[in-house]
Amino acid sequence: MLTKLPQNSLLKRAMQIAGLVLILAVFYILRRQLLAVLGPVLIAITISYILNPLVLWLEQRRLSRTGAVLLIFLVFFGLAFIFLARFLPSFADEANNLVRRLPQYVQQGQGLLTKFYTAADRLNLPLSITQALEKSLDTLESGMLAGLGRIPEVTVNVARGLFSFFLVLVLSFYILRDFDLVKDSLYYIIPRKSQPRARKILQEVDSSLGRYIRGQLILALAVGVLTYLSLLLLGVEFSLLWGIFAGFTNTIPYFGPIIGAVPAVLMALLTSPTMAIKTVFVFVIIQQVESNFISPYVLGKTLDLHPLVVLLALLAGGQFFGFWGLIAAVPAAAVARIIIRNLALPPLK
Repeated sequence: MLTKLPQNSLLKRAMQIAGLVLILAVFYILRRQLLAVLGPVLIAITISYILNPLVLWLEQRRLSRTGAVLLIFLVFFGLAFIFLARFLPSFADEANNLVRRLPQYVQQGQGLLTKFYTAADRLNLPLSITQALEKSLDTLESGMLAGLGRIPEVTVNVARGLFSFFLVLVLSFYILRDFDLVKDSLYYIIPRKSQPRARKILQEVDSSLGRYIRGQLILALAVGVLTYLSLLLLGVEFSLLWGIFAGFTNTIPYFGPIIGAVPAVLMALLTSPTMAIKTVFVFVIIQQVESNFISPYVLGKTLDLHPLVVLLALLAGGQFFGFWGLIAAVPAAAVARIIIRNLALPPLK
């Protein structure tokens, strides 16, 4: 009996891991269809999760749950509507202008490449270095062209975006109003003997991710606004586009600030090398302000992940799910770490 228990336990654990791998494989194969259907639901759950502490705070001030949700929605989505009404037309105009002037920028970029090759010939750089630089520049150019070519797809799907926005609005309202009921209902699909462990996992996930996610959103907003205002004052074209892009990419650890700075620096380089240097200087200042003054007060504790785990998560997320995979990679790795650690422990009684 003593020898069978470890074998049975090991077999059970192996079957659980195999089942988890199978579920992940099916999700990856059907990821586009699943994300199209579940995307609004996941966004609504995320919004509800972010706003729930405010609802609890208002409930402590003797406001009903429904009243608190309505008040937050009036403020939160009212500000979002004002923001969209103010900046969405500017965003669409900048995107369309960028696409329209793309051939001009490509010609300017080719002129800069010609000057670079001439300078490289004068320096007598080794052939391997010159070829590596040419390949990197060609890859960067083709990547930018592909990314910019997808901008019209965003601007022409306004109707679909508005429908999704109102769908997320309705789902968020009902999920947030019945937040505890929705959370408790998740346990009904879990076997009774596994519910204590599931509750422990969800509590650890909430404790680990809650402040991190809210802090990252605040940091993204701060970096986006600072980038937009700085580039606007500096005179860099399409500053709103680059500010939004920098805000999104700031959520990517290590590489996010560099990725966010590349388009604005390249755009400034088309104006003049001096403008590009000023733009780099602006991004360095913004990142110093964010990391030394804003982040310590907003983000609080980190997810306690080893840098190697973070890098591997970013590599896998970017490889399988692209840009959005880079953003979600680190929180997903933190959740996976919590789940694996708890599955390795003896079951709770």
